[in-house]
Amino acid sequence: MMLATLGSGLLRAQAPAAPGMGRGLPETIDAIDSARVTTRILYITAHPDDESGAVLTYLARGLHADIALLSLTRGEGGQNVLGPEQAPQLGLIRTQELLAATRGYGVKLYFASARDFGFSKTPEETEKIWGPQVLDDMVYLIREFRPNIVINGWGGVHGGHGHHQASGILTPKAVELAADESYKTKKACEDCGPWTTAQVLDVERGSEHPKGFVLPLDEISPLYGRSWRQLGLDAFANHRSQGITGFLGSSFLLRPIALIREDGKPVDAKSFAVGIAERFKGCTPIELADRDLESARTAVQQLAWKAAGEKVSHAAALLGDAPKKCGPTPYSQKEEAWEQLLDRNAASGRIEKAAKLVAGLEVTALADRNDVTAGDEFRIMMRARCRAEAGCKIGETKVMSISELNQTKREGDLEKGLNFTIQL
Repeated sequence: MMLATLGSGLLRAQAPAAPGMGRGLPETIDAIDSARVTTRILYITAHPDDESGAVLTYLARGLHADIALLSLTRGEGGQNVLGPEQAPQLGLIRTQELLAATRGYGVKLYFASARDFGFSKTPEETEKIWGPQVLDDMVYLIREFRPNIVINGWGGVHGGHGHHQASGILTPKAVELAADESYKTKKACEDCGPWTTAQVLDVERGSEHPKGFVLPLDEISPLYGRSWRQLGLDAFANHRSQGITGFLGSSFLLRPIALIREDGKPVDAKSFAVGIAERFKGCTPIELADRDLESARTAVQQLAWKAAGEKVSHAAALLGDAPKKCGPTPYSQKEEAWEQLLDRNAASGRIEKAAKLVAGLEVTALADRNDVTAGDEFRIMMRARCRAEAGCKIGETKVMSISELNQTKREGDLEKGLNFTIQL
């Protein structure tokens, strides 16, 4: 597990693939389908375990949108039914639980700098203790992730936990500030200009007959053979320190869930999964790339791995050429142009993931020790494998490391194990 800093107090959590979500046929088709969708959705909530796993799973694995979850706190002020850990130690536990859950949902995970100080009676108390940095974190992430849709996990909530209420109040404020050219975040972001979110949605989950747009959470996934709700609850069960496993059969978790716009307009459900060919209609390279991805999906279903790999590779090449042939350039100041450019970059990353899964690429690297001090040498053994029937060949390999590390020796080969000697 690795945490990558995204500004003052704001971290993006990264982790390996979820157990059961590996390199099989469903995961490969899922990755190809995701490479064809450009919609980005940011779901904001206060604590780990506040999120609707069913909603996140449906949007990410059902509609293949690019989903990010922002938890304002790490939950260090909550209960712990597993042991005596509290405060920072509990925050570490709940961070790992949410990482495990989001791997199952298929979404990115971010944390803001808000402190979980236990139950709060009012949003005013919460905002006073949290301070202005939390709102700044939210604006920064919106401008960096550039969501087409923001889901306010506690929108419209006016009672109960003050953290929940504050999260619901701060989310639309952050969306508004993110679009304001005069607002400058404390952390500068070179590629993060003002960003206007098309829709802000609240989660409606307290009724058997919600009035908003009801999500088909109980439909069966054609790839994974279970409903989106079941898949989401499987991942949600990782919140063990909160005793979640004892409530998975609760009627509350089995109720219909709807999304409703905060501005009162009808929900634009078609915007949940806008394809690259639709978003870039008229851009021939992108339209051809989308067709290649569709052909790759068919080839994977037929276990024609080589043909699938060729189609995915060709799609990636077309996508790379698209900015030159269709515009816009990275220097355009128009919001729409920036949106298109970033969508293409996101699609490129998703095509790369699809290519790795089609190739069955697996890379492992193990160090021979846990701790090193200045001047020490240690060894890293690397192995790489891929699907021979896909025509995959491993090219040049190297260790990418921080500047303080120097590679002093390279021995062996990838089949038996490639050994790098590193000096700190």
